[in-house]
Amino acid sequence: MSRDWAGQARYADRFNAADPVVEAARQVADDYGCEPLSPTSSKILEFLTRLAAPAAAIEVGTGTGVSALSLLRAMPAGGILTSIDVSAPRQAVTRELADLAGIRAHRLRLITGRGEDVLARLARTAYECVFIDADPLCYDKLIPVAVDRLAPGGLLIINDALLSGAVADPRDRSPRAAVMRTVLALVSTRADLERLILPVDAGLLVLQRHPQQG
Repeated sequence: MSRDWAGQARYADRFNAADPVVEAARQVADDYGCEPLSPTSSKILEFLTRLAAPAAAIEVGTGTGVSALSLLRAMPAGGILTSIDVSAPRQAVTRELADLAGIRAHRLRLITGRGEDVLARLARTAYECVFIDADPLCYDKLIPVAVDRLAPGGLLIINDALLSGAVADPRDRSPRAAVMRTVLALVSTRADLERLILPVDAGLLVLQRHPQQG
């Protein structure tokens, strides 16, 4: 039975509409050359973060703050988010909007740099949640390092996991599709990870690191 998937997605986005500050972050994204999460993907990120209840979280790909605000609002009151991006101007916008949203400054740590370089400097097994929304061409480098930063039981959430259908299309042999297929094949062989892929928007991959067994 055929369905209007695009129409359903639009309906879901309206239903999952965010508050005015998050919408402001979404509206200015194009001015800063980035594509924000949709309202539906943002709401999924918020739900998953609330379940993880991270005292410390990482974001790779600050953008203009859509996902950072979603993460911070779902974290416990004292939770601290480390957000990484190559663009200082984007991060400045995120800081302004976080202030407008009433989020205390110490809860958002902004680091400007390449995701794989900054991640490698952060403590291993110290973060209960990591969100990646960067260039998929870097995912084969980013994701193994991100997994190493997860605490036992922690969640790794990855945007663009299906590249809006490109990964599932065998005719698509673009470099990004090839990298994502390799990444998905690798994570599927790891016994220390539970995995779930959600065909929402560009695709969300959710990985959970198994709790350590005593």
